[in-house]
Amino acid sequence: MKRPILMPAIAAGGLALLSPCQAQSSLTVFGLLDTGLAHYRVHGGSSQTALASDGMASSRIGVRGQEDLGGGLAAGFWLEGAVAPDDPGTLNFARRSTLGLSGGWGEIRLGRDYTPTYMIQSEFSGPWVTNGVGESLVYRARAVLYGSANGGQATHVRASNSIGYFLPRNLGGLSGQLQYAFPEAADGSQAGRYLGGRLGWRQGPWRMAVAYSRATGGPKAPATRPRELRSASLGASYEFSAASLEALYARDSVDMPQGRKTLEGLTAGLTVPVGRGEWRLSYGHVAFRHPADQARADKLAFGYVHHLSKRTALYATHAHVRNRRGAAFTVGGDPAGLANQASSGQNIGIRHLF
Repeated sequence: MKRPILMPAIAAGGLALLSPCQAQSSLTVFGLLDTGLAHYRVHGGSSQTALASDGMASSRIGVRGQEDLGGGLAAGFWLEGAVAPDDPGTLNFARRSTLGLSGGWGEIRLGRDYTPTYMIQSEFSGPWVTNGVGESLVYRARAVLYGSANGGQATHVRASNSIGYFLPRNLGGLSGQLQYAFPEAADGSQAGRYLGGRLGWRQGPWRMAVAYSRATGGPKAPATRPRELRSASLGASYEFSAASLEALYARDSVDMPQGRKTLEGLTAGLTVPVGRGEWRLSYGHVAFRHPADQARADKLAFGYVHHLSKRTALYATHAHVRNRRGAAFTVGGDPAGLANQASSGQNIGIRHLF
């Protein structure tokens, strides 16, 4: 009996294993490792220096595959988990775990996947999004609102128990996503329920997108409805000949016992390629509006990335947060934030794709 021979080939940022006996099927192992030194400081408080992961991008390892079913139909799966080079632990596929079908009509995915709310945030939040001291201030403020005001809303970035539909890619620059996540909490609450959509457009140097979602979470109190968080986002970017500029506006709200609590945020990022590297700059502003919370904060981050190859890069980042009206945001690490006190930090590290 002749056994299939696995032929490795680097493809799409990973290691593709193709069997000659099944030419229409593929299996790709991929990943990213990011680690380096980080320093965090809360002005008027404590500081910390540490070996930290994910200063530029999130470390991960995964496997994805696709089978051609004929007639333009394909089945595909994606399993991706987080890893921490400085403190390895048990690997699970909590980043993304999906199985789906795709064709000329688009794609349907089932499982744990990224939400439209996060997808637009990831695309337009600036160079760092969720990583390192340069992390988007809008992302951090949304995490605060989702976590404290909504009793532990778990769909800020990803939604489990979800079904999603994606528009086909041949619509002249138009793209879209619709996702619903089923609430499956044992306590009978609506924790984990998510309904959202995203619509994007790309033409030449321009990219634009809008997203809206409604999500519920937290334990169900007697005789009360679970709190529902409404989120709206608008993003745009433009590719200049020597730089790229992107911006995101976000508005989230949730009804609290003392009235509606609203978060408004704006972030903008600039990337300027120079030789084998690139300079990065971002600015963010957030404001809470509620009778018991009028916090305001601003953040400025800048850094440089030097590409040693297509897969390996060195980076350095500095960031500073200014807090007002009771805000206590930090740039990361363990030091606890202090109301109205600034926070600053630096990342120096290396990132490798495989």
